[in-house]
Amino acid sequence: DWTYPLTNGQLKKYLEDAKSHSFNLYDSAQNEVIGHAEILLASVGTCKIDKLLIDPAHRGKGICQSAINCLLHYAFDNLAVHTVELNVFDWNAAGIRCYEKAGFSFNKVQKTFSVGKETWTALNMSVTRDEFQLSHSK
Repeated sequence: DWTYPLTNGQLKKYLEDAKSHSFNLYDSAQNEVIGHAEILLASVGTCKIDKLLIDPAHRGKGICQSAINCLLHYAFDNLAVHTVELNVFDWNAAGIRCYEKAGFSFNKVQKTFSVGKETWTALNMSVTRDEFQLSHSK
């Protein structure tokens, strides 16, 4: 859906998609947007966290954990889904730790991508409403 250079039309189409719920990650202390997140409705009872992007200058500060918890609350409470999925590259150890802490576990689904001369592997993870609640009751 994206081509370079990015156009207003591409952004408008993205924001008007009824299956897409987009969020800015906002640092109120600095009065600035520091990231972006998106939840996509998938099949009945399931959605996918399709994007969770944090400005590199703000990484390592616990923002991912806070953002993922907010996204999961939104998905389970507002979208009334039972399961939330996401894909994470196998080299993203910090992201994997964050998702596991929120209750996500690995599925068998994997996808590989060629990026330049490298091969990247995306791992699929999911969490159910019950798993999320259990991980937050500890």
